Amino acid sequence: MSGVLWLAAWQAARLLPERMIFALADGAGRVAARRSTATRARVRANLSRVVGGEDLDVTVTAAFRSYARYWVEAFRAADISPDDIHARVTTEGLGDLDEVLEHGRGVIVLLAHHGSWDIAARWAEVHRYHLAVVAEVVRPRSLFERFVQLREAMGLEVVPLEPRNGIGGRGIGSRLGEVLDANHLVGLLTDRDLSGRAPLVEFFGAPCRVPIGATVLAKRYRAPIVPIAMLQRPGRRWHLQILEPRWIHELQIDDAQRQVAAGLEEIIRLDPSQWHAFQPIWPEASSAR
Repeated sequence: MSGVLWLAAWQAARLLPERMIFALADGAGRVAARRSTATRARVRANLSRVVGGEDLDVTVTAAFRSYARYWVEAFRAADISPDDIHARVTTEGLGDLDEVLEHGRGVIVLLAHHGSWDIAARWAEVHRYHLAVVAEVVRPRSLFERFVQLREAMGLEVVPLEPRNGIGGRGIGSRLGEVLDANHLVGLLTDRDLSGRAPLVEFFGAPCRVPIGATVLAKRYRAPIVPIAMLQRPGRRWHLQILEPRWIHELQIDDAQRQVAAGLEEIIRLDPSQWHAFQPIWPEASSAR
Protein backbone atom coordinates (compact mmCIF):
# COMPACT_ATOMS: atom_id res chain seq x y z
CA MET A 1 0.00 0.00 0.00
CA SER A 2 1.37 3.42 -0.91
CA GLY A 3 2.14 6.08 1.66
CA VAL A 4 -0.84 8.15 0.48
CA LEU A 5 -3.24 5.24 1.00
CA TRP A 6 -1.76 4.53 4.44
CA LEU A 7 -2.27 8.13 5.49
CA ALA A 8 -5.85 8.08 4.15
CA ALA A 9 -6.57 4.90 6.14
CA TRP A 10 -4.99 6.56 9.15
CA GLN A 11 -7.30 9.57 8.94
CA ALA A 12 -10.35 7.38 8.37
CA ALA A 13 -9.50 5.23 11.39
CA ARG A 14 -9.24 8.31 13.59
CA LEU A 15 -12.30 10.16 12.29
CA LEU A 16 -14.93 7.45 11.76
CA PRO A 17 -17.05 6.33 14.72
CA GLU A 18 -15.30 3.66 16.73
CA ARG A 19 -17.89 0.94 16.30
CA MET A 20 -17.99 1.52 12.54
CA ILE A 21 -14.25 1.48 11.93
CA PHE A 22 -13.71 -1.65 14.01
CA ALA A 23 -16.51 -3.40 12.09
CA LEU A 24 -14.97 -2.33 8.77
CA ALA A 25 -11.57 -3.59 9.86
CA ASP A 26 -13.02 -6.94 10.88
CA GLY A 27 -14.71 -7.27 7.51
CA ALA A 28 -11.50 -6.35 5.70
CA GLY A 29 -9.61 -8.97 7.69
CA ARG A 30 -12.13 -11.65 6.72
CA VAL A 31 -11.91 -10.69 3.04
CA ALA A 32 -8.10 -10.66 3.10
CA ALA A 33 -8.07 -14.10 4.72
CA ARG A 34 -10.08 -15.48 1.79
CA ARG A 35 -8.45 -13.65 -1.10
CA SER A 36 -4.78 -13.23 -0.12
CA THR A 37 -3.83 -16.75 -1.13
CA ALA A 38 -0.05 -16.44 -0.91
CA THR A 39 -0.13 -14.52 2.37
CA ARG A 40 -2.60 -16.96 3.88
CA ALA A 41 -0.30 -19.85 2.96
CA ARG A 42 2.60 -18.09 4.69
CA VAL A 43 0.58 -17.38 7.83
CA ARG A 44 -0.70 -20.94 7.83
CA ALA A 45 2.83 -22.34 7.56
CA ASN A 46 3.96 -20.23 10.52
CA LEU A 47 0.97 -20.99 12.71
CA SER A 48 1.10 -24.71 11.90
CA ARG A 49 4.07 -24.92 14.27
CA VAL A 50 1.88 -23.62 17.09
CA VAL A 51 -1.62 -24.88 16.32
CA GLY A 52 -2.55 -28.23 14.88
CA GLY A 53 -5.49 -30.16 13.55
CA GLU A 54 -8.88 -28.68 12.82
CA ASP A 55 -8.12 -25.46 14.70
CA LEU A 56 -5.42 -24.31 12.28
CA ASP A 57 -7.54 -22.76 9.51
CA VAL A 58 -9.85 -21.08 12.01
CA THR A 59 -6.79 -19.63 13.74
CA VAL A 60 -5.36 -18.37 10.44
CA THR A 61 -8.55 -16.49 9.60
CA ALA A 62 -8.63 -15.06 13.12
CA ALA A 63 -5.04 -13.85 12.67
CA PHE A 64 -6.06 -11.77 9.63
CA ARG A 65 -8.93 -10.28 11.63
CA SER A 66 -6.64 -9.57 14.58
CA TYR A 67 -4.10 -7.87 12.32
CA ALA A 68 -6.73 -5.63 10.75
CA ARG A 69 -7.92 -4.69 14.23
CA TYR A 70 -4.33 -3.99 15.26
CA TRP A 71 -3.94 -1.33 12.57
CA VAL A 72 -7.09 0.49 13.67
CA GLU A 73 -5.81 0.39 17.25
CA ALA A 74 -2.39 1.66 16.17
CA PHE A 75 -3.96 4.56 14.29
CA ARG A 76 -6.22 5.47 17.21
CA ALA A 77 -3.91 4.73 20.16
CA ALA A 78 -2.80 8.31 20.76
CA ASP A 79 -6.43 9.45 20.88
CA ILE A 80 -7.49 7.03 23.62
CA SER A 81 -8.01 8.95 26.83
CA PRO A 82 -6.49 7.88 30.16
CA ASP A 83 -10.02 7.22 31.44
CA ASP A 84 -10.68 4.84 28.54
CA ILE A 85 -7.39 3.05 29.17
CA HIS A 86 -8.34 2.57 32.83
CA ALA A 87 -11.82 1.34 31.87
CA ARG A 88 -10.89 -0.98 29.01
CA VAL A 89 -7.62 -2.63 30.08
CA THR A 90 -7.34 -5.36 32.68
CA THR A 91 -3.95 -6.51 33.92
CA GLU A 92 -2.28 -9.59 35.37
CA GLY A 93 1.26 -9.85 36.74
CA LEU A 94 1.81 -6.14 37.26
CA GLY A 95 3.35 -6.82 40.67
CA ASP A 96 6.11 -8.86 39.00
CA LEU A 97 7.03 -5.90 36.80
CA ASP A 98 7.13 -3.50 39.73
CA GLU A 99 9.19 -5.96 41.76
CA VAL A 100 11.96 -6.26 39.16
CA LEU A 101 12.03 -2.48 38.74
CA GLU A 102 12.92 -2.27 42.43
CA HIS A 103 16.34 -3.68 41.50
CA GLY A 104 17.03 -0.42 39.65
CA ARG A 105 18.36 -1.98 36.45
CA GLY A 106 15.41 -1.24 34.20
CA VAL A 107 13.48 -3.90 32.31
CA ILE A 108 13.81 -5.30 28.81
CA VAL A 109 10.23 -5.86 27.69
CA LEU A 110 10.11 -8.84 25.36
CA LEU A 111 7.44 -8.32 22.69
CA ALA A 112 6.18 -10.26 19.70
CA HIS A 113 4.17 -9.10 16.71
CA HIS A 114 1.16 -10.16 18.72
CA GLY A 115 -2.00 -8.52 19.99
CA SER A 116 -1.91 -4.73 20.30
CA TRP A 117 1.51 -3.49 21.33
CA ASP A 118 0.60 0.15 20.55
CA ILE A 119 -2.15 -0.08 23.15
CA ALA A 120 0.43 -1.54 25.54
CA ALA A 121 2.61 1.51 24.92
CA ARG A 122 -0.32 3.83 25.56
CA TRP A 123 -1.13 1.98 28.79
CA ALA A 124 2.49 2.24 29.93
CA GLU A 125 2.64 5.99 29.47
CA VAL A 126 -0.75 6.56 31.11
CA HIS A 127 0.56 4.64 34.12
CA ARG A 128 3.88 6.55 34.10
CA TYR A 129 6.13 3.76 32.96
CA HIS A 130 8.54 5.37 30.53
CA LEU A 131 8.92 3.04 27.56
CA ALA A 132 11.46 3.26 24.74
CA VAL A 133 10.79 0.95 21.80
CA VAL A 134 13.05 -0.04 18.95
CA ALA A 135 11.11 0.34 15.70
CA GLU A 136 11.99 -0.91 12.24
CA VAL A 137 12.33 1.93 9.74
CA VAL A 138 9.67 1.26 7.10
CA ARG A 139 9.22 2.75 3.66
CA PRO A 140 8.14 5.28 2.65
CA ARG A 141 10.17 7.18 5.22
CA SER A 142 7.46 9.84 5.49
CA LEU A 143 5.04 7.22 6.77
CA PHE A 144 7.57 6.01 9.35
CA GLU A 145 8.13 9.58 10.52
CA ARG A 146 4.37 10.04 10.85
CA PHE A 147 4.20 6.93 13.00
CA VAL A 148 7.02 8.24 15.15
CA GLN A 149 5.25 11.58 15.62
CA LEU A 150 2.02 9.89 16.64
CA ARG A 151 3.74 7.55 19.10
CA GLU A 152 5.84 10.31 20.59
CA ALA A 153 2.67 12.36 21.06
CA MET A 154 1.54 9.79 23.62
CA GLY A 155 4.86 9.85 25.44
CA LEU A 156 6.52 6.87 23.81
CA GLU A 157 10.19 7.09 22.88
CA VAL A 158 10.99 5.58 19.47
CA VAL A 159 14.53 4.45 18.68
CA PRO A 160 14.81 3.81 14.90
CA LEU A 161 16.37 0.57 13.69
CA GLU A 162 17.50 0.18 10.11
CA PRO A 163 16.91 -3.42 8.94
CA ARG A 164 20.63 -4.20 8.55
CA ASN A 165 21.76 -2.66 11.82
CA GLY A 166 21.64 -4.51 15.12
CA ILE A 167 20.74 -3.46 18.65
CA GLY A 168 24.43 -3.62 19.49
CA GLY A 169 25.17 -0.66 17.23
CA ARG A 170 26.84 2.25 19.02
CA GLY A 171 24.01 4.79 18.74
CA ILE A 172 21.10 2.44 19.41
CA GLY A 173 22.82 0.42 22.11
CA SER A 174 24.01 3.44 24.06
CA ARG A 175 20.59 5.06 24.04
CA LEU A 176 18.89 1.88 25.21
CA GLY A 177 21.54 1.56 27.92
CA GLU A 178 20.70 5.06 29.13
CA VAL A 179 17.03 4.10 29.35
CA LEU A 180 17.86 1.00 31.40
CA ASP A 181 20.28 2.91 33.63
CA ALA A 182 17.43 5.31 34.39
CA ASN A 183 15.36 2.27 35.50
CA HIS A 184 12.90 2.55 32.64
CA LEU A 185 11.54 0.05 30.10
CA VAL A 186 13.03 -0.94 26.75
CA GLY A 187 10.63 -2.72 24.40
CA LEU A 188 12.01 -5.10 21.78
CA LEU A 189 9.96 -6.90 19.12
CA THR A 190 11.98 -10.10 18.95
CA ASP A 191 10.02 -12.69 16.97
CA ARG A 192 11.37 -11.72 13.54
CA ASP A 193 14.98 -11.42 12.40
CA LEU A 194 15.52 -8.42 10.11
CA SER A 195 19.27 -8.83 9.71
CA GLY A 196 19.42 -12.42 8.48
CA ARG A 197 22.38 -12.93 10.82
CA ALA A 198 20.75 -13.76 14.16
CA PRO A 199 21.88 -17.01 15.83
CA LEU A 200 19.76 -20.12 15.42
CA VAL A 201 17.80 -21.35 18.41
CA GLU A 202 14.96 -23.83 18.75
CA PHE A 203 11.63 -22.02 18.42
CA PHE A 204 8.45 -24.07 18.50
CA GLY A 205 10.49 -27.18 17.81
CA ALA A 206 12.52 -25.99 14.81
CA PRO A 207 15.72 -23.95 14.34
CA CYS A 208 14.92 -20.28 13.93
CA ARG A 209 16.91 -17.05 13.82
CA VAL A 210 15.91 -15.13 16.95
CA PRO A 211 17.30 -11.57 17.26
CA ILE A 212 20.04 -11.33 19.86
CA GLY A 213 19.33 -7.76 21.01
CA ALA A 214 17.53 -8.72 24.22
CA THR A 215 20.38 -11.03 25.22
CA VAL A 216 23.03 -8.43 24.42
CA LEU A 217 21.31 -5.76 26.50
CA ALA A 218 20.53 -8.12 29.36
CA LYS A 219 24.15 -9.23 29.65
CA ARG A 220 25.62 -5.76 29.18
CA TYR A 221 23.35 -3.97 31.66
CA ARG A 222 22.39 -6.91 33.92
CA ALA A 223 18.73 -6.14 33.31
CA PRO A 224 15.91 -8.70 33.42
CA ILE A 225 13.74 -9.56 30.45
CA VAL A 226 9.97 -9.65 30.96
CA PRO A 227 7.68 -11.09 28.25
CA ILE A 228 4.55 -8.96 27.94
CA ALA A 229 1.46 -9.20 25.72
CA MET A 230 -1.49 -6.85 25.25
CA LEU A 231 -4.25 -9.25 24.28
CA GLN A 232 -7.23 -8.09 22.25
CA ARG A 233 -10.55 -8.78 23.93
CA PRO A 234 -14.12 -8.55 22.62
CA GLY A 235 -15.92 -5.23 22.85
CA ARG A 236 -12.82 -3.19 21.99
CA ARG A 237 -11.15 -4.06 25.26
CA TRP A 238 -7.69 -5.43 26.11
CA HIS A 239 -5.86 -7.49 28.70
CA LEU A 240 -2.24 -6.80 29.66
CA GLN A 241 -0.50 -10.07 30.53
CA ILE A 242 2.89 -9.77 32.22
CA LEU A 243 4.74 -13.08 32.27
CA GLU A 244 7.46 -14.34 34.57
CA PRO A 245 10.65 -12.23 34.56
CA ARG A 246 13.87 -13.88 33.43
CA TRP A 247 17.33 -12.96 34.70
CA ILE A 248 19.64 -14.18 31.95
CA HIS A 249 22.72 -12.00 32.31
CA GLU A 250 24.83 -14.76 33.89
CA LEU A 251 23.89 -17.39 31.31
CA GLN A 252 25.97 -18.39 28.31
CA ILE A 253 24.79 -16.81 25.05
CA ASP A 254 23.14 -20.00 23.77
CA ASP A 255 21.28 -20.58 27.04
CA ALA A 256 20.21 -16.94 27.21
CA GLN A 257 18.86 -17.13 23.66
CA ARG A 258 16.89 -20.24 24.59
CA GLN A 259 15.29 -18.27 27.43
CA VAL A 260 14.39 -15.47 25.03
CA ALA A 261 12.82 -17.96 22.60
CA ALA A 262 10.90 -19.59 25.47
CA GLY A 263 9.56 -16.19 26.51
CA LEU A 264 8.35 -15.53 22.96
CA GLU A 265 6.67 -18.93 22.87
CA GLU A 266 4.83 -18.07 26.10
CA ILE A 267 3.52 -14.85 24.58
CA ILE A 268 2.32 -16.51 21.38
CA ARG A 269 0.70 -19.45 23.16
CA LEU A 270 -1.49 -17.03 25.14
CA ASP A 271 -3.50 -16.71 21.91
CA PRO A 272 -1.92 -17.94 18.66
CA SER A 273 -4.67 -16.25 16.63
CA GLN A 274 -3.23 -12.89 17.67
CA TRP A 275 0.26 -13.66 16.35
CA HIS A 276 0.71 -11.51 13.25
CA ALA A 277 3.22 -13.83 11.56
CA PHE A 278 2.76 -12.46 8.06
CA GLN A 279 6.45 -12.75 7.11
CA PRO A 280 8.58 -15.91 6.91
CA ILE A 281 9.76 -16.75 10.43
CA TRP A 282 11.83 -19.92 9.99
CA PRO A 283 14.86 -19.98 7.66
CA GLU A 284 13.51 -22.69 5.37
CA ALA A 285 10.40 -20.59 4.75
CA SER A 286 12.53 -17.59 3.79
CA SER A 287 14.62 -19.60 1.33
CA ALA A 288 11.46 -21.01 -0.26
CA ARG A 289 10.11 -17.64 -1.31
